[in-house]
Amino acid sequence: MAKRQATSRIIAGNYKGTKLSFKPNKNLRPTESKTKETLFNWLLNDLHEKKCLDMFAGTGALGLEALSRGASEVVFFEKQKNLCNSLESVVKKLGIKNKCKVINANSTTFDFTFLNSEFDLIFLDPPFYENLIQKSLDTIFKYELLTKKGLIYIECEKDLELESIETNLSQLKQAKGGETKYYLYES
Repeated sequence: MAKRQATSRIIAGNYKGTKLSFKPNKNLRPTESKTKETLFNWLLNDLHEKKCLDMFAGTGALGLEALSRGASEVVFFEKQKNLCNSLESVVKKLGIKNKCKVINANSTTFDFTFLNSEFDLIFLDPPFYENLIQKSLDTIFKYELLTKKGLIYIECEKDLELESIETNLSQLKQAKGGETKYYLYES
């Protein structure tokens, strides 16, 4: 029997309604529409000309949503080659290859000096229960990836205590839903 396809959608903007199909697997947990709606309301849809980094892209739902709402560029990192291929397929279908870079690599071990870039918004939504939040933040600060007044969105398991995470960021917003907590921080 063939594995079933699951889908996520872009919920607003230029690419509203675009389906992001994927094969369900235990390490893939696309951000739910309600959570995306909350995040982009927090951002007040102020994404015009913003450069974004999606450190654990998965289906690319967060970065593609940002592009749909006016971001100028998104760099996607994803370890799983099949997810990179799917993401590249969506990017090609939407005709936005000039606004995207899809990198098949582990974002926490990548040498970001090769990108020579800073980002206005970083999406940090790693697989749950793998202790990747602090490691990711360490990477962000080591390579100075965040612009002044840049934002970091963190999505994590509801029982993770982010208060124990070492950071010099200011928390702007927080919410929770189901098995997930999510935060918005500013540099």
